[in-house]
Parts: sequence; structure tokens; C-alpha cells
Amino acid sequence: MKVVLSSRGSRGDVNPIIEVAALLQKAGHQAAISVPELFNDYCLELGLKPSLYAEDSMEVMQGMGSGLGSLKGAFDFFSKSAEQQFEFMLEASADADALVTTINEIAAPTIAEYRQIPHFRVGFAPILPGKHAPPFMPWQNMPTLINRLGWKGLNIFSKMIIKKSVNKKRIELGLKAVRDSNYYHTGNSHTLLAINPGLAPPCKTWENRYHYDYTGYCYGQINGNLDPELEDFINSGEPPVYIGFGSVQIENPKEFTELIVKAIDKTGCRVIVGAGWTGLGNGHINTQVYCVGDTHHGTLFPKMAGIVHHGGSGTTHTAARAGIPQFIVPQFYDQYFWGNSVYKGGLGPVPVIPKKMNIETMAAVLNEFKSGKYQFRASQFSASMKDEDGVEEIAKIVTAALS
Repeated sequence: MKVVLSSRGSRGDVNPIIEVAALLQKAGHQAAISVPELFNDYCLELGLKPSLYAEDSMEVMQGMGSGLGSLKGAFDFFSKSAEQQFEFMLEASADADALVTTINEIAAPTIAEYRQIPHFRVGFAPILPGKHAPPFMPWQNMPTLINRLGWKGLNIFSKMIIKKSVNKKRIELGLKAVRDSNYYHTGNSHTLLAINPGLAPPCKTWENRYHYDYTGYCYGQINGNLDPELEDFINSGEPPVYIGFGSVQIENPKEFTELIVKAIDKTGCRVIVGAGWTGLGNGHINTQVYCVGDTHHGTLFPKMAGIVHHGGSGTTHTAARAGIPQFIVPQFYDQYFWGNSVYKGGLGPVPVIPKKMNIETMAAVLNEFKSGKYQFRASQFSASMKDEDGVEEIAKIVTAALS
């Protein structure tokens, strides 16, 4: 069996698809995968030989902006990437049995329709329209009518991208132009929600409307040995709080680092700062602060008193699975949803966007984590996540559908 896989975006978007490809290949199937160049080494590490998209993933993420303004960045991102998607997927799918992509790959439904093969659409948030708020909307607790208007707005936005970047290619391939963007994405695709149903329950309106399955999050290779100096810091006092924003750009990271340091001075809390793609922490190390680069979150998080992060699906799931309270500082996309989900589930404080973050707020969160607030609920919730493995489940669903 040959499966074509494609993804782009942040690590949280791309690494899970790489891991699914590696598992399929290990099972004896042929996996043709394309990812941005940044992820080439990870593919090679897992025994894959990828085709590479030319985009600079760090530059893309840093150019997204925040809030509703990020929609323009998303529009540019999707529009520019469509041509490369068509180029890779058309060639790779000539003899393929299935197509597996993230929701970022807007060309995928067209390729699957043209090749007459199944398309498995992997999402890391509840991306099926319904009564709930769109995950990308900053306002997550609005009436159903407002939520439906939000979905309608997103469909209009999606239709604009399709009109600009997809329909011309569809006509060249002998296919009809797309008129209904929601049906284009969901009508003939099997949506795989790589998320935990406890953190993101299904909407009742999905039943008998969409073809979907929950798989659990794709944790992949998040465990491993920590740097000995980091281990020494962790073991030298009370459990620290981890603060990191992964691949998300923080405006004025130097000022945000100073905010963190001042909050530490007010609370006496010990903190590990993850530099991420934005360079948070300025390499700062002292008796209260330790700055790290890439590290194994699956090993690190269970040793923490709390996690402060951007609200990416991967970090949210990893912290919840570790049974550690978390505080989310969302900027765009599904980060608003995950911030609200964590708060509503009793796993951490109400989310705060970066522009409203101040020393007093950060200090209050650090004190809550030090006091053990939210810890019982976080520990209780983590028990439901111990056995989930989205990578394995996605591979099973794909192979079962083609057997």
C-alpha cells in the first residue's frame, strides 16, 4: 500500500504526520511525505526520505501576527503554499492508495477527488463546524447564534482562498469549481481529530453530518533524557514552573523575559524558561531561573509545578497528560480554544492574551502553582489520557480502511 502524506506549519502540525509516515513505513507500507525543509532532519532520523517544501517555517510562524489580524497571515500562507502542494501531491499520488494530510493542505481534497482515493484529514482542534465556537475565534463563550456566524465567516474566508488558489487547478484537472467550502473540506474526507475528547468533546450536531473519528493526540517522541545540568536545577529545590511558547512569536521577548524575572522576584518561584523560536529568556540562568532550548516535554513536564505556554494543541495535551496545571497565553488559531478548555476543565487559570499580561498577573499564576491549586483536578484528569496514542490510531484507521 502506498500512502502520500503532507503537512506544513509549526512542529505541532508537522511532527505528528512525520511520525504517522514512519509508523506506516515500519509496517511495510510505502510512505511518500512532503514537509518544510526545517523538518528534514527529523524525517531522516525516522528513516524517511521526504520531499521538501521551500517555505521557512520559522518565518511563516513569526509573520502570522495575533488575534483576528492573524487571518491575513493565514490567507497569505495558504494561498502561497497551494501551488507547491499541487506539485508534490499530484506527482506522488499517481499510484497512491490514500492521502493523509493536516487541515493546512487545502489542495488535498482536490487531489483525492482527482485520483479517486480516500483522504484522511488530520486536525489538532475541534475543526468541524457546529454549535460551538470556532477554535480560532478569540471569544469562546458566546451564544450559539454568534458561534454559527463565526463558522460562516470562516467558510467565507476559506472560500476566498479556494477561489484564488484551488479552483483554477480543479478546472485544469477536469473537476468542477468549488462553491461550498465546508463540503469541500469535509464532504468526501475522513476527518481524524487527533485530540482528547475530554479536553474537546464532540458537538452533538456532528452526528450523521460528518465522517470523523477521535484518535487521541499524537504525542510521538516527547520522552528522553534531560540535560544533566537541567536535572540538577530541577532537583536543587522545590518543583519549578515551566514557561515557554514553542514556535509562536512573542512580541518583545526581552521585555517579556523581564516581566517573568520580576514576577519571580515577587514570588520566589523557581522557573524554567523555554527559549522556543522567539528566543525567550535571553539565555538567563541563575539560582531561580534556568533557560533551555529544545527538550523532551514528556519527561520534563511531570517534574514541574505548572506550565505556562501559548496554548498549542501539543503542549496542552502533553501538560494535561502529565497531570500538571497549566496557564495559557493565547495569540491566534486554536490557542483560544485550548485556553478556554483548560480553564473550563479546572486544569488552570483563565487564559490571558500577551497584551494584557503584566507582572501582577504572572506573579498570581506562579503563586497559585506553588500553592498546588488545580493540582488535584489536573492529576485526576490525566488518568484518562495515559493510554492514548494518536499516531498509532491514525495508522490503524488508514490501513483498516484500505484492507
